[in-house]
Amino acid sequence: MPSSPTSATRAADERKDFSQQDVVNACAAAADELAKSRQLAAVLEKENGLLNERVEAAKRSSALLKELNDTRKSENEALRAAIAAKNETIAAKDAVISKQDDLVRELKNKKTSPWKRLADVMLGVAIFAVLK
Repeated sequence: MPSSPTSATRAADERKDFSQQDVVNACAAAADELAKSRQLAAVLEKENGLLNERVEAAKRSSALLKELNDTRKSENEALRAAIAAKNETIAAKDAVISKQDDLVRELKNKKTSPWKRLADVMLGVAIFAVLK
C-alpha cells in the first residue's frame, strides 16, 4: 500500500505563515489516513472473526478425535476380552478332549479277558434258565 502523506503537521510550526492550502492538505491527509485505518480495522476484525471460527473448528475437530480415540480404546479392550474368552474356550475344549482321550485309553486298557466274558455269558444263561 503506498504511503499516504502524514497528518502529523504541527500546529505551531517554525513558519508562522500557514496557508489555507497547507491546512486543507493536512486535513485531507488525516481524513485519508483515518479512512485507511478504518478499512484496515475492518479487515483485521474480519480476519479475527475467521481466526476465531478456525479455532472453534479446531476445538470441535479435537473433541471428535478424542472421542474417536476413546472409542478405539474401548474397541481394543473389547477385542482383547473376546480373544481371552476365545482362548479360554479353546483351553476348555482341549481339556475335554484330553479327558476323553484318557477315558478311551483307560477303557482300552480295561479289556476283559475271554474267560471273564465266558463267565458273564454263562451267568446270563443261568439266570435266564432260572427265570424260565
